This record gives sequence, C-alpha cells and structure tokens, in this order.
Amino acid sequence: MSKLLRYPAVRAKTGGLSRTTIWRLEHNGCFPRRRVVTPKIVVWDEAEIDCWIQSRDKGYGSVPGNCKNRKRGSRK
Repeated sequence: MSKLLRYPAVRAKTGGLSRTTIWRLEHNGCFPRRRVVTPKIVVWDEAEIDCWIQSRDKGYGSVPGNCKNRKRGSRK
C-alpha cells in the first residue's frame, strides 16, 4: 500500500501548488483525486502523485488544456 499524503506534503512534492490550483486540476481530471478520510481530513496517494510528476516531466499534461477529461465551456 502506498503512503497517504496530506496537503503540506503534496504541496512540497509538487513544487508549491496552492490548494486552489490542485482543486482546479482535480476538477479538470488533470491531477490525482483526493480521498476523504474524515470531514476535515483529505489525503492523496503518494504513488499517484509520483506518477503525475513523472508524466509532467515527460511533457504530458503540462498544460491543463491538454487533459483528456477537461470540461469545455464551463468557464463563465
């Protein structure tokens, strides 16, 4: 089983992404989904975060517009 990371560790691994940026990327299908442990605690799977970082190093998904599940026309 992979280690579960809370936001401060995810932020450190991703180079300082804000909570809002992570939420937007998740919402667009461009970032691993969080898991709700309790109503006040959310975590991410470390292996999924590492895979996401590696995919960005290869150039895939480096721009949110390149994500497969991005919702079009949702911006107002």
